[in-house]
Amino acid sequence: MAAWSRQVVLSLYRALLREGRGLRYTDRDFYLASIRREFRKNRGLQRLEDKERQLEKGQAFLQSKLG
Repeated sequence: MAAWSRQVVLSLYRALLREGRGLRYTDRDFYLASIRREFRKNRGLQRLEDKERQLEKGQAFLQSKLG
């Protein structure tokens, strides 16, 4: 499991936003809005297992070059 921390989450968020700058075949505004929406939705998670699962999901999304 990925080690959850505020710093790691912010780093992932920045990396996803940075990756979105280079999009050609997808609407950038839609992509950025969906990234923000996902992070806001998961902001209230309490259980560490849930936080780590969402962090892994985001990292996998980033490594797969946006799906």
